[in-house]
Amino acid sequence: MPTVTDVLVDLVPGKVINNRWKIEGKLGEGCCGAVFKVHDINHTNVKAALKVEPNEESINVLKKEASVLKQLQVRQHTMRLVYSGRRELYSYVVMSLLGRSLNDIRREIEGVYMTAGTLHEIGYVHRDIKPANMVTGRLGYQRRIIYLIDYGMARNYAVWEDGKPRIRRSRDNVLLRGTVRFCAPTVHDRREQGRRDDIWSFLYMLVELHVGLPWPGKPEDKVEQMKRETTDAELLADCPKEWMEVMTHIHTLAYETRPNYRMIYNCFMATMARLNVTFDDPYDWETPADLEKLPPKMSMKSALNSTKKNAEKDRSDLGTIMSKVGGESAYVYPTTVAAEFDKDDIRL
Repeated sequence: MPTVTDVLVDLVPGKVINNRWKIEGKLGEGCCGAVFKVHDINHTNVKAALKVEPNEESINVLKKEASVLKQLQVRQHTMRLVYSGRRELYSYVVMSLLGRSLNDIRREIEGVYMTAGTLHEIGYVHRDIKPANMVTGRLGYQRRIIYLIDYGMARNYAVWEDGKPRIRRSRDNVLLRGTVRFCAPTVHDRREQGRRDDIWSFLYMLVELHVGLPWPGKPEDKVEQMKRETTDAELLADCPKEWMEVMTHIHTLAYETRPNYRMIYNCFMATMARLNVTFDDPYDWETPADLEKLPPKMSMKSALNSTKKNAEKDRSDLGTIMSKVGGESAYVYPTTVAAEFDKDDIRL
């Protein structure tokens, strides 16, 4: 069976994959594969990310990731799946080339919450939400959008029978999937992960980016103990008070329960309103030149109070702003309206 080392030896700068994608360099490497920056040889300004893994039955992560991405293509805040294929030594997918992770830029952005809800609406849970799997867009207005990446650990919590979805039966004593630092306490019990657990990880991620979690670098048994012994009041002591309402809601949820996405979104927007933070405020990675390209202000009130009735108009207004300030180079934000969180496409 080929190894990651075998694949890396074969994939060197200058090599062309599928007669189209030329490797520029390696972006990252893990135990199961690697990611490369590539460009289209027919359109050299078109950049993309090439993710590869050895053709080994014990890994087989990319197949799951490609499947999830295909189902997400019609959704917002989703990276684009350009192509997928298989060679003698490795399998690969070509996808959007994005920017830095939240792990690098160290700033929490509540808008990232949209990405988890989008995945849930097609019947999957991510099971590894953490700063390193949240990245910014690379160009234009996309630099103010956060994308959820790495769907290799995703699992469908919903199954379809006769064209209708139902909750997949939970298993007992499942393997720990995810990152110990950010996984929900229920994961340490080896219980099945549901939508609740993604939201729990999301809140842990916000705490980490805001003040830091109290258990970094410790072994799993110690992390589990600290998660159980640390009260919510202690964990969130130096965080926005609205986050306690989110945590309280999480505790009411079971594996099969749909989170109240709208309520959680409203909590985050209430924090921004109370702290007088707007969508127009500079982001950590923006330069003065970037800020000059900002479109007209989007008020907090419109972001918080938008409804299904005016959602279509809000989107039309955003499109008008984009066209006036230069299309992709524009910084239109927020890219979602509150009505998005009233949707229950899967009805589970």
